[in-house]
Amino acid sequence: MHDEQALRARANELASVHWHHSIRLFPDLLIEGSKSESLLQAEHAAILGPLDLAGREVLDIGSWNGYFAFEAKRAGAARVIASDSLCWHIPAFRGRETFDLGRECLGLDIEAKVIDPTQLPGDLAPVDIVLFLGVFYHMHDPIAVLKAAAALAREGLVIETHQDLLDLPRPGMAFYPRATLNGDESNWWGPNPECMFELLESIGWPQVYYQPHPVVGATRGIYHAFRTAEAAQRAFRGGHAVLDLRTPAGQAAAFARSASSPESTPARVGLLRRWFG
Repeated sequence: MHDEQALRARANELASVHWHHSIRLFPDLLIEGSKSESLLQAEHAAILGPLDLAGREVLDIGSWNGYFAFEAKRAGAARVIASDSLCWHIPAFRGRETFDLGRECLGLDIEAKVIDPTQLPGDLAPVDIVLFLGVFYHMHDPIAVLKAAAALAREGLVIETHQDLLDLPRPGMAFYPRATLNGDESNWWGPNPECMFELLESIGWPQVYYQPHPVVGATRGIYHAFRTAEAAQRAFRGGHAVLDLRTPAGQAAAFARSASSPESTPARVGLLRRWFG
């Protein structure tokens, strides 16, 4: 009881700082974050719901308050590593303190690593599944960081990102100088779904499943990528809203133009092979 009283006192102190995730620390104590409990439940269903995490190792990059790291552990992951740097160091967020508080209140065995995404892999070794949620578009050089994150995943890579150029009939990514996106100087890029698919395929992740965000729609996208079809079969349960971007039907539903266009992915790949052998 004494320990719980101490945790509740810490929660009362930290309730006044900015939380990104709403986290229920005790059955009767919910810390409200900028993402509501209902929004996170919808994201949980879309991001973790399709995955079989039982017995797997999971890395959560950009964990902040730790919601998805906590939920991965609750979903049966054998080992979970939460990593962050910026949000754990900004005094106004006190992010590492909020993460530690959540971990203690929920009684979850989760490792913590202070690593900036631009410094990956740091001292991390590969795990089965990497969560790369809400990070891609904050990186000034997102492709380099995406490659580093992907290199840490043995089987699956899950990306959630802001999106733009949804009507552009080709792969594209919008650049936001200064604070032109939502007044936030840390927002740099807005890819469209075709761009994300092509990026993932180009770095060796051909098995890609896509969903628009379950609440805000296609201005944010969720991607479950796998190194092989066999890896996807082992770890991915899918769902009714998930589009397989390897199929013409999936591409037609996700991209701004029909997958049967002469400029579709198979046609471009065939042309490149003729040019370069």
